[in-house]
Amino acid sequence: MELNNALKKTKNTAPGKDQIWYRMIRQLSEKSKDIILQLYNKIWMEGQLPINWKESIIIPIAKPGKDHSNPENYRPIALTSNLCKIMEKMINNRLGYYLNSKGYISKYQSGFRKGRSTNDPTLCLEHDIRRAQVNKESVVAIFFDIEKAYDMMWIDGLLIKLNKMGIKGRMINWIKDFLTNRKIQVRIGEGISGKYIVENGTPQGSIISPLLFSIMINDVFRDIGKDMGCSLFADDGAVWKRGKNVDFIVRKIQEVIIEIENWALQWGFRFSVDKTKVMIFTQKKINKEIKLKLYKQELEQVKCVKFLGLWFDEKLKWHIHIKKIVDKCKKILNIMRCLVGSDWGADRKSLKQIYAGMIRSNIDFGCLVYSAAAKTHLVKLDTIQNQALRLCTGAFKTTPVAALEIEMGEMPLDLRRTKLEINYWLNLQGNNVDHPTLEILNPCWEKEKKELRSYGWSIKNKIEKFKMNKLEISQTTPVSIIPPWILPEAKVDMSVMEKKLDKSCIIDRDLVQLYLNKYYQYIQIYTDASKITEKTGIAFVVPEFNIKIGKRITDGTSVYTGEMLAILLALQWVEEIKPLKTIICSDSSSALLSIKNNQTDSRMDILLEIYHTLFRIQNMGMMVIFVWVPAHIGVDGNEKADKMAKRAIKNPVSITVKISKSEGKSIAKENLMKVWQKRWDEDKKGRWFYKIQGKVGEKRNGRRNRKEERVITRLRFGHTGLNYTLFKIQKHKTGKCDYCDKYETIEHVILECHKYEAERGYMKREFERIKEKVNLVDILRKNLGSKQIQIIIRYLKKTKLFHRI
Repeated sequence: MELNNALKKTKNTAPGKDQIWYRMIRQLSEKSKDIILQLYNKIWMEGQLPINWKESIIIPIAKPGKDHSNPENYRPIALTSNLCKIMEKMINNRLGYYLNSKGYISKYQSGFRKGRSTNDPTLCLEHDIRRAQVNKESVVAIFFDIEKAYDMMWIDGLLIKLNKMGIKGRMINWIKDFLTNRKIQVRIGEGISGKYIVENGTPQGSIISPLLFSIMINDVFRDIGKDMGCSLFADDGAVWKRGKNVDFIVRKIQEVIIEIENWALQWGFRFSVDKTKVMIFTQKKINKEIKLKLYKQELEQVKCVKFLGLWFDEKLKWHIHIKKIVDKCKKILNIMRCLVGSDWGADRKSLKQIYAGMIRSNIDFGCLVYSAAAKTHLVKLDTIQNQALRLCTGAFKTTPVAALEIEMGEMPLDLRRTKLEINYWLNLQGNNVDHPTLEILNPCWEKEKKELRSYGWSIKNKIEKFKMNKLEISQTTPVSIIPPWILPEAKVDMSVMEKKLDKSCIIDRDLVQLYLNKYYQYIQIYTDASKITEKTGIAFVVPEFNIKIGKRITDGTSVYTGEMLAILLALQWVEEIKPLKTIICSDSSSALLSIKNNQTDSRMDILLEIYHTLFRIQNMGMMVIFVWVPAHIGVDGNEKADKMAKRAIKNPVSITVKISKSEGKSIAKENLMKVWQKRWDEDKKGRWFYKIQGKVGEKRNGRRNRKEERVITRLRFGHTGLNYTLFKIQKHKTGKCDYCDKYETIEHVILECHKYEAERGYMKREFERIKEKVNLVDILRKNLGSKQIQIIIRYLKKTKLFHRI
């Protein structure tokens, strides 16, 4: 099971010297995989890795915008054996499980941890600065940089720390051999250097290196007082303190620097004096410079600093950070402009992917932290989004922004920020109580004194507004009470689904029943879940014993949660009754694939409980196989389970289950869509487009060439190159049709203008042939590839209006 789980998580990265690719290993038969497993077990028992597994080929990649004549301006990419990396994954999983279950990793470390992100340390720092501003205090912060952190890690020091954590025997033997006597070769083009021995550090490109480094740096802030703020993200560390007396703060910070110096000396690290920065966050006028020393050398005091991707300025206005985003995004906009012209270019779907991947991602990063910036700064980001959407659609300059957003299915940025803020809150609620960012949600008198848009202040109101404050959220990263490597591998039979994917094979009741007959010695259990509005019912049926159990679970839970719980109930029945052989039949492919792959994005808590129950069942000598069966084709047990699940919805809630993070996200999205819809309903602009698309969040399918997409989109918006639109921007004197002295609008040229009577007659006959009426609003609601749209395009081309629009 461990080997298969490790293989499932591999990507098609380049191999090491042995030229063995991951996809080659994934294609091996079970017998061949057993041989690899025997090799791994031999290495594990003896504590000695093959020599070529400890050899890496280094390919230097130039850092963009740097002097390429300087060797330090290259990033090393290491190619190592994929066979070794698979074993590393297995060892890494075991070591990570041990450290997390024992709580050995510092709560301030946010790097390389599930459920944690750069938002954790940046929000903690921002929160303390905001509190200081309310109290008219100052915050002095020092941002540390370790010289060649990974390359200079002291191997013997790491082994000492592992030993102190209780990691001994084969695990420490394997790690010791893995880190010692390593060799590297540098490859540039076709040339390759000789072999060089690496005496210290963790291997570049290694799977286990991040975890080993986290262990080594774990106690860097151990002796810091509770009155200090601190954070770690991998090797990026920061320490800060707030108070009214700056001189007192500086003395305390200097004491901390000395403590950290001593720690670095003890464990073989060295902090960079040049790259370690000091900053004071204050709204007071402080004339004198702060003098803090590291290794008896004065540290540079700066007015702004880049910390984990965000530019903090001394008054926390975020104008510098937002300017950096805008400048970066403008370059991407210029690239997008190069991809489109008036008559040619990439389609809107491709352009939107560029926008989402290269512009929106930059705007989203850290938006939880900088969302308290003044509206005059935030509006600059709105302008970037508007320009990008205008490029995607080819819309006229007068097109309302709200219409652009709805056409492209992009939320206004303020609503998107709220969505990401709530998503982060949901993640926090599902985390352990020692998560440092949970502290910023606690009530404090500063919040009552001054209302700010800072995350710690505003999130409570947003959660209460959407009535999410009473939600109980399931753990996002639960730790198994049973070591994962001794859990059984679930047997999941998806053969019927594979047949269904074969279009030449018709799946009916008789075929499924014939397939299930091969399990004639097994007790058959059928499970199902059903949801109507917010109510969810689950059921399992055992036809052989005429057992039908239906339960209603907590409102707001998804069908997927219901399917997983129904399977868990069936397993609990097996555990109690103890039949020797059982098959559990479900029509939920997503639930069964989660069980098969031992992986889920939303319900790890239920999945772990399923595996724990399977573990106990297996230990009692019983066998359970999960089988996928299609729904609604007349399979008797399946139909009974479906009816029971629907009947259970009418009962009172009998099983209380916590809401998953993804279910919470759905609730938040639904509420935000209502806010967005209300804005669109009340907006005074874009009323022509409102007739065509009154509902937000709807997507249009179909891809045509750029010119046709652009023309149809402009017709939908009602803003075109016709005289009436030109009149609005003072580029036409009257806005009237040159032929009939009426306003030259879209409706006029398509439905009324006498100049195009002949072409209009032909268009009407085309609509009659497909039995459709010429209703412009209804036509423009259609997808780009529809027959109605094609008729309109032909009309515009015949009348030569196509190029004018």
